[in-house]
Amino acid sequence: MIESNNAEHTPSHIVAIGASAGGLEALESLFDALPDELGCAYVVVQHLSPDFKSMMDELLKKHTNMPTHQATEGETLVANTVYLIPAGKLMRVTDGKIYLSELPPDNRINLPINEFFRTLAEDSQNKAVGIILSGTGSDGCRSIQAMKEAGAMVIAQDPEESQFNGMPQNAINTGSVDFVLKVADMPKYIKNFISHPLTATTTDKFKFHLSQNTGLLEQILKLIQKQTDLDFKAYKESTVSRRIEHRMSINNKLSLQEYWEYLQENEKEIELVKQDLLIGVTQFFRDKELWDKVKEEVVKPLVLESTPKDPIRVWCTGCSTGEEAYTIAMLFDSTIKELGLERQIKVFASDIDQTAVAYAAIGVYPTGISNEVPSKYLSNYFHTLSDGNYQVTKELRSLVVLATHNVIQDPPFSNMDLVSCRNTLIYLQTPAQQKALAFFHFALKKNGYMVLGSAESPGNFSNYFHTIDSKLRIYQKTQDLRIPVSSITTQGIRRGGYEPKTIPQYIERINKRTIKPRNRLVGIKSLQDRYIPPTFIIDTKLELVYSYGDTSYFTTKLKPGEVTKDVADILIPELTSHVLSAAHQVIREDKGVLMESVATETDDNGKITSYGLNCFTFTEDDEVEKYIAISFVEENHTSRVSADVVYTPEEQTEQRILELDSSLVECQRMYREALEDLDTTSEELQSSNEELMAANEELQSTNEELQSVNEELYTVNSEYQQKIVELTETNNDLENLLTATELAVLFLDSELRIRRYTRPLTNFLNIMDFDLNRPFMDLSLKFDFDGLHDLIKQVNEGAGPIHKVLETKDSLQIEISISPYTIGKNNNGVVVSMREVK
Repeated sequence: MIESNNAEHTPSHIVAIGASAGGLEALESLFDALPDELGCAYVVVQHLSPDFKSMMDELLKKHTNMPTHQATEGETLVANTVYLIPAGKLMRVTDGKIYLSELPPDNRINLPINEFFRTLAEDSQNKAVGIILSGTGSDGCRSIQAMKEAGAMVIAQDPEESQFNGMPQNAINTGSVDFVLKVADMPKYIKNFISHPLTATTTDKFKFHLSQNTGLLEQILKLIQKQTDLDFKAYKESTVSRRIEHRMSINNKLSLQEYWEYLQENEKEIELVKQDLLIGVTQFFRDKELWDKVKEEVVKPLVLESTPKDPIRVWCTGCSTGEEAYTIAMLFDSTIKELGLERQIKVFASDIDQTAVAYAAIGVYPTGISNEVPSKYLSNYFHTLSDGNYQVTKELRSLVVLATHNVIQDPPFSNMDLVSCRNTLIYLQTPAQQKALAFFHFALKKNGYMVLGSAESPGNFSNYFHTIDSKLRIYQKTQDLRIPVSSITTQGIRRGGYEPKTIPQYIERINKRTIKPRNRLVGIKSLQDRYIPPTFIIDTKLELVYSYGDTSYFTTKLKPGEVTKDVADILIPELTSHVLSAAHQVIREDKGVLMESVATETDDNGKITSYGLNCFTFTEDDEVEKYIAISFVEENHTSRVSADVVYTPEEQTEQRILELDSSLVECQRMYREALEDLDTTSEELQSSNEELMAANEELQSTNEELQSVNEELYTVNSEYQQKIVELTETNNDLENLLTATELAVLFLDSELRIRRYTRPLTNFLNIMDFDLNRPFMDLSLKFDFDGLHDLIKQVNEGAGPIHKVLETKDSLQIEISISPYTIGKNNNGVVVSMREVK
């Protein structure tokens, strides 16, 4: 373990760098451009195969003068030093020290970047920088939101520059990235951020600065409201100041006045600071202990106490990108299935952030959720997309209704069994918190449940709730008294420009859009041949097209809300079954139907009028579409009506019951068969889906690791190739040197086999090219010297160099030098040279 207690070596900031496939080149470029004396500690987190010894430290040392090594357990981070994640480990940081852990033993996908970035956000707050470089998948994008929340700076490599753009693009898609940059430009932004007074010091200078500039701060909030229709005056001052402080440090603005001027000139920055103010850190099953408790103490009781006809209603407010809402929906749906009951569940999820609500509506989440969502929920409620991301199933999506909603400004939902509002109230001032809690109390049924964040409580309204778990913040409504909210004054977080439409205005708008002029004339020709009693014209979908006469007696009063065109929703209840039965028969048989005495009306004078129902079809001359006329004819005029079939209500009812009984029996049979087939298919699909998801995650993780290994091997291979080139050049130089000197030289290995020789040696020795690797003893000299073999053996065994001058029979003098062939300090053969002395 490496330790450093020298305060001078404590890093000012920690720069965490996440990289995967294609990341080696980006890392080399980054460290080529980074100064060596910024005072930061650099931690590189990669996807590494546990079966491969990484050479990343050796590779990066060629691109930086900073000490570079693999991190060790308990190591204190030191300034101007590069730390690398060891293969087969997860890494986290606490109190400026590195801690390592083994990879999880199960088949969960390995996401080391998420793990380290998450702990860095908790440990270093705004003294951190997170960088996402090239890589496939989405590792890192679940934790950069936490880094952004903590005030750190987040940078992503430009996807167009990265070899693999999956990781940078997924990070950008979260909306939590401050800058998208080319690698060469990153050091400049890092230097600006770490040297900014707001991140370089731990004093409260900025808060003091704000207290002297409250007017300027209000102007900034008004400017944000003007462009975004959101007023943040109800936010706590500390929250607002922290967010603006972050934006100032990111943009290198040294005063609030300078930032105010920058905002006025930059509309995009207004949107970014708004997003900073709205940022929500969320995940599936966040705080596992809480959701285990909620399932036992809230979900199961609600499921058991409810009935199939009464849907369980949940309001998840401040839902952000939907993780918590889908978590609640999964808990209820799985519990209903576990208990084998038939229940309905509807989760109303709301948030003020339209972008977050739109994201939740799509329901696509990165690969990293596989470490958040238990496997049984992941396989049942998500399917894997081609890019490795997950999307909620249609079944789960249908349980959640998403809406943009202001929790302290808009009217609350009602008749809720559960309200969940976690980590939203903590950002609001006390009056806004009280109003929101009053709305939650109003929204809940008696004995309904409320779940708050770990730092939130009912406060002054505690008497209205029973505490189920004070630690986990689970409460139950006990008093059905309405909490007065008129006296609670709140400002802010208000969407501008909202004008509720009146019902008449809405109806007029619907009519203008749906009723075409030509449809107003539909059936007039046929009606002229008869008469115009109170009449509805509907299409074959049983939707209202037009009406004639005074139909008010036969219709219900219009209810507030969305206008329907379904004729069944317009008629009074006692007429609905008669009208629908007659309409279905007319459509099916194309025969006119008269039904006697379906309704009676008593006027102000006590006169009773009885009505029959006349129903028939017709078409326009130039149209194929069929229309149905439904007329209510006074009983004394029914004799004038021509109809193919005449019923009394009782006869019609009996006939309809017989038809419905027959249809019901057939539907039940078909339903049972379909259910059996569906169960079988569902079991097979679920089993296959679980296997495929596990295999896909393993393959993706392995692919990431192999890609990193491949990059390192490619780099090492390139170095070997370069060394081979250098070796070839050296060998050529040696060959040319020996040729130029015309020396007769023989190289023998340690076994005294021939390794190499020069051409002039053929003047002294009977040797040819095919003699390479043959023992020297097999060759013969062209002159007499019986002791040569023994001398060569002596030198090979360590006797040292030997020099001899021999005289041949022809009176030629030959100088022989025998020297050891050394590699380092070891003998590895013999070098023999010969030359004629003249």
